[in-house]
Amino acid sequence: MIRAIDRRPDGSVEVVAEITAGTDTRTVRVPLGRSEIEIDPGGLRNTPVVVLSEPTLEAMVRTGAERAGHAKAARVEQESGAFLGAGLLVSSLTAEVLLVVAGGSAAGTALVVARALGGRPLPVITFDDAVRAQAMLRSCDVDLDIAVPSVDEPVRGTIRDIAGQLGLFSSHHVVEVDPRPGLTPTTGVGVAALASADDPSLNELTAAATGVLAGRVAAGNRRWR
Repeated sequence: MIRAIDRRPDGSVEVVAEITAGTDTRTVRVPLGRSEIEIDPGGLRNTPVVVLSEPTLEAMVRTGAERAGHAKAARVEQESGAFLGAGLLVSSLTAEVLLVVAGGSAAGTALVVARALGGRPLPVITFDDAVRAQAMLRSCDVDLDIAVPSVDEPVRGTIRDIAGQLGLFSSHHVVEVDPRPGLTPTTGVGVAALASADDPSLNELTAAATGVLAGRVAAGNRRWR
């Protein structure tokens, strides 16, 4: 939650926010650079911010958001020297779902920034690559809503085993989501049976499920507004 907007002597701007995780509340400062945008005190107002480490999964996130919530998605670029917080705030004026492609600690930082600015951070967990997933979560010290694809056994058991190893059930809010609305025609067949090489991977299923969740959040925000 945004508590104050601090305009520094050098002309730069910082948002001062409070983040509550469990019983712990702490102050976070989000630099916006020399931003001239008018900052809404409500920040991102629960706008879903999907953070993914594989650019190839972006299309499934977008498809899921569009089909589940008729929501327009926009990618926020992390260019060298740019301030992610400013990009999120500007993009939220025209898009209902924001996408950030980042890996490792940058992904964790993006999730924290999204929460600090009043957004709904939604990570795409790479269940096909637990090391990459751990790198994303390691620098993220806020609780998250994490979409896992709703599929049949034995794949469901595999996903839940990996989720348990990553500590998702103890530290975050895990939500099973039907990924099918986010799957393209070439990968949207055979969600329950993943024996064929033509079937979607765990990462693709998770990206689709996360997009669907983002679309539902965006649709809910639209109703409240």
